[in-house]
Amino acid sequence: MPNVKLPTGVDLYYETHGKGEPLIFIPSTAYSGEVWKPYQLPLAESMQLVFHDPRGCGRSVPTQSVYTIEQMAMDVVALMDHLKLPSAHFLGHSMGGRIALSLAQNFPGKVKSLIMAASGSGTAGRTGSDTVSRMPHRLVLALIEMGFEKFIYDEVCLQDNFFTEAFRKAHPDKVQEFFKIAWATHAKLDPFIHLCMARHEWDGTHRLGDVQAPTLVLIGEGDTIDTNHVAQAKVLHERIPGAQLKVLKEQSHGFFWQAPELTNQTILEWVKRHSGK
Repeated sequence: MPNVKLPTGVDLYYETHGKGEPLIFIPSTAYSGEVWKPYQLPLAESMQLVFHDPRGCGRSVPTQSVYTIEQMAMDVVALMDHLKLPSAHFLGHSMGGRIALSLAQNFPGKVKSLIMAASGSGTAGRTGSDTVSRMPHRLVLALIEMGFEKFIYDEVCLQDNFFTEAFRKAHPDKVQEFFKIAWATHAKLDPFIHLCMARHEWDGTHRLGDVQAPTLVLIGEGDTIDTNHVAQAKVLHERIPGAQLKVLKEQSHGFFWQAPELTNQTILEWVKRHSGK
């Protein structure tokens, strides 16, 4: 599909697939909508999927030089207006969950339901230097010492962040293929830094009680590397009214691609349960 120039100041790339209840996917830091295509497209048989490249990622080009989580949430709202979607279900992965959470806090009428996948609300649940609202020293140091592409490659292919060690050893071809797809439209270094800064400077913990939409907190039990998303998921579960927590056994940050059948079944059941609301 062609890009659309939104009034929020971004020339945004998006795709829609299928018909029915709309589900808007928001990817993790610096990734484009392409990451959903290998395994999540089958969901289009049951609902309307909306994929997009957040500002600075893939084929979306911003006109501003500073990024914030709120800006990216308003980009999604503007995209909904363009698509004439008064409301939708939302699934945000990692930083994408922060964007979806900001949208749910500021535009509650637009959110039918919310899936917070391997995400958090800010500094709550973090430890050490990660409790400071700034780009972590360890991340800056790794970028300098390793170089950008190797940093992303290591995170995806060699560490336990996205895939468990057992899965990487059993399916190295699948891990390499995911990296190849993700890196092809990954944000470049300059926007990547802006995106990381936006991620670490935002905090929505103080407004978790404002979330009105039915919320599913979805987390892999092994997602404890660096910022410990398991601890952050517990904060979301405890403080978002009525939130449900589902822990995926033997999974880490990338359960969408390591266990797609289980993940898709969970997504489909959740959206069906909250359709028509």
